[in-house]
Amino acid sequence: MKIFRALGEVRRFLGAGRSLTWALALAIVSALLTVAVPWLLAQVTNIIFAGALGANLDEGATHDQMVEALRDAGDDRQANIVSAIGATPGVGIDWSLLWTYTAVTLAAFVLAAGARIGGGLILNAAVQRAIRRLRRRVESKLHRMPVTALEGGRRGEVLNAVTVDVDNVATLIGPVFVQLPVVLLTIVGVSAALIWVSGFFAMIAFLTVPISAVAVALILRFARPHVKRQWAAQSSLTAHAEDVYAARDMLSAYDAHRATERQFTAVNSELAHATRTGQTWSGALGPVLTLCNALAFVTVAVLGAFKMLDGAVTLGVLQAVVLYTQQLSSALSELTGTLPTLQSGLVSVGRVREFLARKEEIAPAVDDDPVTPRHGRHRTPPRIVFEDVSFAYTDGPPVLNGVDLVVEPGTTTALVGATGSGKTTLTALVQRFADPTGGRITVDGTDITDLTRSEVRSLMAVVTQDPWLFTGTAGENIDLGAAHGVETADPTVHTLLAALPSGAATEVSGDVETLSAGEKQLITVARALAAQPDILILDEATSAADPRSELLIQRGLESLRHRTTTLIVTHRMSTLAAADEVAVLAGGRIVEQGTAQDLLAAGGEFARIYAE
Repeated sequence: MKIFRALGEVRRFLGAGRSLTWALALAIVSALLTVAVPWLLAQVTNIIFAGALGANLDEGATHDQMVEALRDAGDDRQANIVSAIGATPGVGIDWSLLWTYTAVTLAAFVLAAGARIGGGLILNAAVQRAIRRLRRRVESKLHRMPVTALEGGRRGEVLNAVTVDVDNVATLIGPVFVQLPVVLLTIVGVSAALIWVSGFFAMIAFLTVPISAVAVALILRFARPHVKRQWAAQSSLTAHAEDVYAARDMLSAYDAHRATERQFTAVNSELAHATRTGQTWSGALGPVLTLCNALAFVTVAVLGAFKMLDGAVTLGVLQAVVLYTQQLSSALSELTGTLPTLQSGLVSVGRVREFLARKEEIAPAVDDDPVTPRHGRHRTPPRIVFEDVSFAYTDGPPVLNGVDLVVEPGTTTALVGATGSGKTTLTALVQRFADPTGGRITVDGTDITDLTRSEVRSLMAVVTQDPWLFTGTAGENIDLGAAHGVETADPTVHTLLAALPSGAATEVSGDVETLSAGEKQLITVARALAAQPDILILDEATSAADPRSELLIQRGLESLRHRTTTLIVTHRMSTLAAADEVAVLAGGRIVEQGTAQDLLAAGGEFARIYAE
């Protein structure tokens, strides 16, 4: 019962479209016709056998007279056969009736095959549509989750959930919506046909069903935890591979391959053990059912032969019983063969559902109406004010505690502090990656929580310590933020691009290190300049740049100073010296504020940081 409740949940989770209904209807038609075929073949066999037997009997006697004559002669077995088959002495095969049944049988074969093929094509299309919708939901979920939701986790595990698990769900749709109902209908139909044709043989065939059911239940019960372990280990292996591949340069530099190999071996061994154990239990289903089915088939065949010779059943009935027994065995084998797939698919469904159930961001940017950013050389840079801003992550200690800061229009304010003092968190709040738990942030007097996330972010460009680049060309990466495209971007953008090996056509790859860290940072800064932002956020933007690249970046940023309000997170004294204001954070508060020279002279927290 648990598995049927689970399948009902899957049906609601994935949705059942009209195409699946048609596929199910065609599969049911095919199943019913398949059940009817053995009975039709039995009629064909009886007509042929009765005609062949009747042609060899002497004419001039009726059917009853011939039976009586055979009994008087002591040939009771032949008398029983003639009586059961209904042979008429001297009368051969009824060709008209034979061709009629033959045509009906062939038509049933053709219709069953056509229905099965048509249902399969419809099912395949329906499965792809359902998985496409599921992938769309997953993609939508990724854009609706808070940025902080993926922090601290392993990207490989998320990738596994949204790729491998989604693909594995596809193996579940057909069995859930079509195969399982059809198999159950076939079992019911064949069972009813067996009872109708011969209750005696039906009872023999049914004796193996309880044994098979108990065996299947026990095997699946033992297999399920191993299947769960298999998919958990698969997720860990994907995450490990992603982690190692992303850090391959560092691993080579520290000669840390042995450590990662030990980790890989442990995870790989766990996956192999879970897979081997789970498949061993699941694989036991086939032999157990084959044994039960073989015993039933042999028993039916042997007893059927004696029954036919005694005239208790006709040859056609025996043939139908044998075929129905085979159909019942095949349906039970198909059912049990489907169950491991269902079990594996249900595990993946659970993992995908768990991902889709994660907390979403309130009013995510992906749902916002398109925003047309303000552009033009004569616009006024905004004024940013932090008013008693506090923030704490869920179930965590406060990161910011009553921050008050005014960033005047067109000025550059640098944020300085020890690791964990809240500098990056402050810039994340400005971008509305999260909202303050206390206080507010205003831009030109407007609380940013009164604006949509898209409206807030349309004002900004961001350059971080780790370049945000995608596979493609440098020009394509810059187009992500360009107001009107690379071609019409600020001349400074073209100056930065000229420092790259092939300019805007320089290939950027996430898989192959074709560019230096400084060259990558040039692209991110060029993208920020091309966006023509009102607010520029730099988070250790030049920390990975070489002196030449840093000089180019500084010149590019200088071109924005007169029309941009800038927030900088940095520890470089050369950058701090150029800032209009330096704010020092400690303990979640701003403890000092002023120019770099004044703060050094004051001998406070700022001076202590740079004296270490």
